[in-house]
Amino acid sequence: MTRTRLIRLVLAAAVLAVAAWLLRGYTTDDTWIHLRFASNLIERGEFAFNPGHDTYGASSPLWIFVLAGLLQLGLAPAAAAWTAGALSGLLVLLLADAVISRMTFRPAWRGLVLLAIVADAWFLRWTFSGMETPLATAALLVLLWPLVSARDVGWGVTREPMWQRYLAWGAAAGLAGLVRPEFLLMAPAALPWLLWFEYHRANAIGGRSARWRARPQGPLLAAAVGWLAVAGPWLVFARLTFGHLTPGTATAKSGGLSLDPQVVLPGLLQAVRQLGATQAALWLTLAALIGYVLVRNYRFERAGSADGWWPGDDEDEDDDAPEPPAPGAGPWSVWGPVALVGIAVTWTGILAGGYAVKQVWIISRYLSPLVPVQVLALAVTAEWLVLGLNRGGSARRVRRGVLYGGIAAHLALNAWLLGAWVVPHARAFPEGLRTCYLGMGGWLRENTPPGTVVAALDIGAVGWASERRVLDLMGLVSPEIRDLGRTLGFAEMIESGAWLGAPGPDRPRWLVDRAAEGARFDGRVIGGVRFELVETCVIRGVGLREPQPWTVALYRLISTEN
Repeated sequence: MTRTRLIRLVLAAAVLAVAAWLLRGYTTDDTWIHLRFASNLIERGEFAFNPGHDTYGASSPLWIFVLAGLLQLGLAPAAAAWTAGALSGLLVLLLADAVISRMTFRPAWRGLVLLAIVADAWFLRWTFSGMETPLATAALLVLLWPLVSARDVGWGVTREPMWQRYLAWGAAAGLAGLVRPEFLLMAPAALPWLLWFEYHRANAIGGRSARWRARPQGPLLAAAVGWLAVAGPWLVFARLTFGHLTPGTATAKSGGLSLDPQVVLPGLLQAVRQLGATQAALWLTLAALIGYVLVRNYRFERAGSADGWWPGDDEDEDDDAPEPPAPGAGPWSVWGPVALVGIAVTWTGILAGGYAVKQVWIISRYLSPLVPVQVLALAVTAEWLVLGLNRGGSARRVRRGVLYGGIAAHLALNAWLLGAWVVPHARAFPEGLRTCYLGMGGWLRENTPPGTVVAALDIGAVGWASERRVLDLMGLVSPEIRDLGRTLGFAEMIESGAWLGAPGPDRPRWLVDRAAEGARFDGRVIGGVRFELVETCVIRGVGLREPQPWTVALYRLISTEN
């Protein structure tokens, strides 16, 4: 390992360590959903939130298996979730550095690109939240590996047949689909770019024989076999056990399919805002570089310059040229950057567009796994703009200055976002989670008989602490509620009390509600059921966009028909 590589790894690890300290104790309610699934998997051998009722109500089966393994090792629940996130974040760091090391960036550039990835405020927030987001981020980075594979020894010439590499790639794509259900579609969407890259680099150097070896049929079939070998058994299990291939979260959080531009456009703009909150400085830097190049080219054309550059541009020694890859480290040509940018654009379009079309309320956690891929795509584009257009001189110094200034602004922006918004939320919300949901759940465990059904708007911590059957008013683990909510609208269904008549063998005897307007059901009688308020508490900010205090209320549901 070179000294410069060691330095950048230490700096990136230091960023992770600082964030781990600042975000210590941060969990979300969804973290407890995963933990409850993991606990039931260990204790009962069931993929279930409510014991005895298998349900596909969690978005990440692989994350549940990871948490179950850590719980089996004796870690406390919150510690298991934190450890899984921290290890996944470290894996992202190492994978990103491995990819960057095989690209043509100079050593100093490599360090800046790695820092730009690791310092992203959304990446840091979700890495230490106990959610599967950092593992999903690592999964996408693994899928970029064919672009920089160290097994290459020349253009289109490898030490093993291409089908072996893509068999492994397909298996990795299958695992990615078990981390996030969206990746079942996103991962295969990268394959055309990868096979296009393999074919064109072989054609550029190796001639007809190399081009023949890079034909897509074999790698494509190998990737499909690898994908089916890993994802296939789970999909069969999901179909036989749950009756559907995708998790209930995909349906519960969706407002239904729509191609209406008035519906889709706001969703796309929301995705842009989420990504731009941490990447705006990089976008503006790239726009400035493009604008600078276009203006200079226009001025040269007006001046009649033969080579398209100002006289004197080549006077300085080119001391910042791209560094060629080491022998055996994998060729990196124009085709590699183009394929990388193509994959980044394709994945972003599929993810953001899919959420917009399905009317999903987009939060940063859904888009955060794209961050390293997007930063790498921005980096290779900036490299071409700064270093690839001429051999040196004053123009390059200006472009390089713009780039370094943009990266500095990116790091400053994310540091501010982390300190001013993420950290205060990460400290305030878990406190409310412990006081309200875990506290009320513990009270229910001590004061209600086993088998009691508790209706809840947020089910994770309540279900974990109460050890009672939960009727999920968001429909993630209660299909009957999901169907009713899709028919009436979830907000209307909850407010009207229509969920009291949802089909099912059990009726809820308690309700844990959350509302902005206070204890909204206090004293109400709906469908022969009176809501008796037992306790209230306040939880502050269920998200960065919802910083207002919310009232959490515990009600006893009493029948008035007797």
